[in-house]
Order: sequence, then structure tokens, then C-alpha cells
Amino acid sequence: NMNSEAVEYVRGMQVVKIFKGTLQSFKIFYQTIVDYSKFCIEYTYSCRLPYVIFQILLNIAPAILLPLVAVLLDRGESVQFLLAKLLYFAVVSGLFLVTFNKVMYVGQNSFMGAQAVDKLEALFVEMQKDKLETGELDQMENFEIAFDHVSFGYKDENVLEDLSFKLPQHQTYALVGASGSGKSTIAKLISGFYKINSGQLKIGGREISAYSEKALEKHIAFVFQNAKLFKTSIFENVRMGNPEADNEMVMEALHQAKCDDILAKFEQKEKTVIGSKGVDLSGGEIQRIAIARALLKDADIIILDEASAAADPENEYEIQQAFSNLIRNKTVIMIAHRLSSIRQADEILVVDNGQIVERGTDQKLMSFDSRYKQLQVAFNQANQWRVVQ
Repeated sequence: NMNSEAVEYVRGMQVVKIFKGTLQSFKIFYQTIVDYSKFCIEYTYSCRLPYVIFQILLNIAPAILLPLVAVLLDRGESVQFLLAKLLYFAVVSGLFLVTFNKVMYVGQNSFMGAQAVDKLEALFVEMQKDKLETGELDQMENFEIAFDHVSFGYKDENVLEDLSFKLPQHQTYALVGASGSGKSTIAKLISGFYKINSGQLKIGGREISAYSEKALEKHIAFVFQNAKLFKTSIFENVRMGNPEADNEMVMEALHQAKCDDILAKFEQKEKTVIGSKGVDLSGGEIQRIAIARALLKDADIIILDEASAAADPENEYEIQQAFSNLIRNKTVIMIAHRLSSIRQADEILVVDNGQIVERGTDQKLMSFDSRYKQLQVAFNQANQWRVVQ
């Protein structure tokens, strides 16, 4: 409990700094620390009596032998010999105390290690439980996506309930709606990240579970909001999208992703190692390299989940240009809160409470008092907001 609350406390630090909050806002974290301290004290007290008795017994072992020494002296035993024996037992009893302490600590650490292993194994089992069961098909005949009465939830409560819609191939679709409406869940199900609870999810007329992992990896590319790069060269980061690509193909992907100015910043160009000294990339630059990786993969279904959210104004234009190269002749699903970036989509789908409540072009949805129009108005008003002195 204390670990989890500590994580929440750290995440909330920026809120404290921005809004000048006080520690009273984190009473739960404080209470978990107090509860943990009480638990530690109670546990320590519970060990006090047996541990003290254990120490006393080992430390007074030489004293217990004193009556025996007196008896032996009375029988004429050598004083030097008896003192040597008494000294020996005093030293050995001290060694016993140290040894038993070490054995207890080993036992404690072994218990903690076993608990950690059990938790990891339980985590792996839990992860496998929700994993999509794949089939043997390695190719997709086409890339039409269809949800047929699909229901899905991460826990007990469903995020999607009896959802049905179709997305014909080779078009660009934008999913919009409030946070928590189910946009990202739809994208993750299409990617095969989770298995659905009920209904059918089909790609190319076949259930997604009929395809092999190789087919899903080959035909679907996912560009996340917070792209991750590995601590290797820019070249190798991009080539992960297609390990069989040659140097020319990688460089062409970097060019199409508008990464030329990124490479020009560094002396070693594409051989520059991410994370090395002096290598400083902005969120938008990291995103462009991730787009280059997706370009090299050349998947038929592209999913962009808030992929331009990390871009600063200077990088946004370059990212949009890179997107135009990435999505050409593909089936594309875009998720964006920045509504200005999705007006050119072939079709816009408005998601609310796990359902598609509206769909159509930007022009069509803006022609009446639609949910989409309300979102656009709210977005424009937010963009026009300024701090007035």
C-alpha cells in the first residue's frame, strides 16, 4: 500500500507545485506511512521475547558450565585444562550466536525472494489470461475492419458494450470523443493487445484470433503517444521496424519521416546512439524517428494513438508531413484530442460511452448541431483562451 501511494504522491508533485497545494492533499499517503510504522513496531515487539531468550541462552552457555567445572576441580582435574575448555565453549557459543543470526537472515531473504517470484509468476499468468489467442493464418486477404456486437472490459465493468461498425480498407478514420469514451480501447483491440469478451472482431473477413502473431505484427503498426526509443543508434532504432531492411531503405524511411534535420544535428548522423552524452531529442523528434520505424515496417493498417500530442509547434508541421507519407494507401485509424489535425480524415467517428454515436466527414458533421460540432467549438474556444494581465 505504501509503495503504491508513494507513486501517486510523486505523480501529484507537479499539481502541488503548480497550484500551491499542501501536504494535506496527500493524507492517504501520510496515513499509509503511519500504518506501516505501526506494523513494523508491532512486528518487532512480537519478536522481542523469543529473540532475547535466544540470545541469553547462547550467551550464558559458559556460565552454565561453571558448576561442572567446580565438580571436576573437586575430582582433581587440571585447572589449566578446565580453563582452556571453558574458554573454548565461550568462543564456540559466540560463534553459534553469529551463525544462527546469519541463518535467520538467510531464511528471511529466502522467504522474501520466494514471495517476489510468486508475485512475478502470478503477474505472468494474469498477463497470459487476457492475451489474444492467435491462429495459423499468416496473410490477410484485405484490411477491412469490422466490429460485430463486441463487448470488452478491463475488469468487471465493460468499456465497450455490444459495439458494431465497419471500416472499409484504404481509408483514413479518426476516432474522437471525451477521455474514457473507449477510443484507445478500440485501437488496442484492433491491434490484438487483448481478447474480446464477446462478439466478433474481424479483419479482412476473418476473426482476428484466426491470424498468427506473425500476421498481426506484419500487417498492423501502432504509433503511440509516448514513443519509446532504445539505447542504440538512430539507424538501429528505425531498422527494428524491418530487420531485413538494407541501409538505403532505412535512410529513405528517415527522409520520408522528415528526420533529415535531426541527423544534421549530430556529427555521427544516423549512427548517433540514443541516450549517449550530448544526444538530446525533443518529444517531436522522438516521434518522427518512431514514424520512420513505422514507415520501414510498411504495415497495411496504421493506428495513431495521440501520435502528435508530444510535438511542440516547431515539430508539428514536420510530423504532419511525415504522417502524410506514412498513411498513403493504408487503412488508418487516428485518435486525436487535437481536433484540427483530423479534419481531412475520410470519415470521423464520434465515440461516447463505448458506442459510435456519429460518423461522417468533417463537412457533414459540422452541417448540423452534432456532438462532433460541439467538440470542435469547445476545442476552438480552448485554443483562443489567453491569460489577461
